[in-house]
Amino acid sequence: MAKLTRRQLLLTGLGVGVVVSGIDELRRRRALHAEQATLTDLLLGNQEYVDAAVNTAIAGDTEATAATNRILANLKLKPPSEPYNREVSKTLIQCSRLATEQYLTGKFDLSFDGSIQALPSYDDRLQNYEQVAVIKGPEEIGATNTVAVSPELTVGDMAIALDDPLHESANQVKDLVRQLAGQTVAIQWSFPVYWGFVLTSPRHHILVLRGTQRTYEWLQTVRAQQVTKRKVSEFDFAGAIHHGFANIYAKLSQATLAALESLTPDRPLFVSGHSLGAPLSTLAALDIAQRVPALADQLRLYTYAGPRVGNPEFAEAHSQLIPNSYRIANLADLVPLLPPVKISDSVYVHLGEPWGFTASTGDIGSQHYVSAYRAAIDAEQEKVVGEADAT
Repeated sequence: MAKLTRRQLLLTGLGVGVVVSGIDELRRRRALHAEQATLTDLLLGNQEYVDAAVNTAIAGDTEATAATNRILANLKLKPPSEPYNREVSKTLIQCSRLATEQYLTGKFDLSFDGSIQALPSYDDRLQNYEQVAVIKGPEEIGATNTVAVSPELTVGDMAIALDDPLHESANQVKDLVRQLAGQTVAIQWSFPVYWGFVLTSPRHHILVLRGTQRTYEWLQTVRAQQVTKRKVSEFDFAGAIHHGFANIYAKLSQATLAALESLTPDRPLFVSGHSLGAPLSTLAALDIAQRVPALADQLRLYTYAGPRVGNPEFAEAHSQLIPNSYRIANLADLVPLLPPVKISDSVYVHLGEPWGFTASTGDIGSQHYVSAYRAAIDAEQEKVVGEADAT
């Protein structure tokens, strides 16, 4: 038999050691699993332990519920001094729909000047109002795609027929498209989009901010981290508020205040919005109260389908400045239940006198749509709701 060299003996020993070590680790794990299984069987077979575990879980749920109830019970909001106005509310929810149509029209028609009279939902209810301003803010758009020569130019998920007579610029870009065929073209631009408008009438003024239309805006809505004033320089507030809402309104503050320059302080100013427009209008009302003192006592805040905006300190300070605040919600709508009252280290509460109705379709989206709210409010189905339903 051939003699093994010293190196071969060392390698052989190492291999045997590895095998032995692996077998020992396998045995150790099996023993541990067996011990865990035995312990599980013993504990689950012990009625005293099972009862204690169940009671601990129930107590945890009970304490979490009690903690939420304590937060809400300790909330001190200043009540409205003016009654809820059903007729104005009908106009405001219609304006929320118009704000959506204004945004969409402006995206696809670059010649659109923001006039709501040209929009599908405009009707005679608004004939006594004059539109005095629009509110525009930034929107980032970007795409990277391979341009197709024929028969269509593809940008993202949108296809534009090059020979479509409805696209006036089709012939102008056709030659450029053919030159770029087969290449990857990066398209990136930024332009202002419509976020709302301001109306005036002999009786009152109206400022409306639109709701959620884009994926980014929905992400900002569900992002539940809070920020304090020291992290937001564009406007002032007490306590802590939702990071996403603060980030969006910070970009709209200057345009919102500028849109009010022609308004006289001799009549009420109704500030309103649906969905994302609800927290944005909540922040706008606070911004106006602090920076346009002449309008402060005339503010009336009506929000629809709005999520919670900030913590108790924010809500209480807000109610002191704008007590005539009303929150209208479909009790079957999920959005007004967000964010939860207690999430991680953050606390969220609603503000405003709660008014509600129930329009359940079995679908999350349609229960939140502005059309559902408009139908219920036009039918005067909303009513003041109790604290348990309101929260």
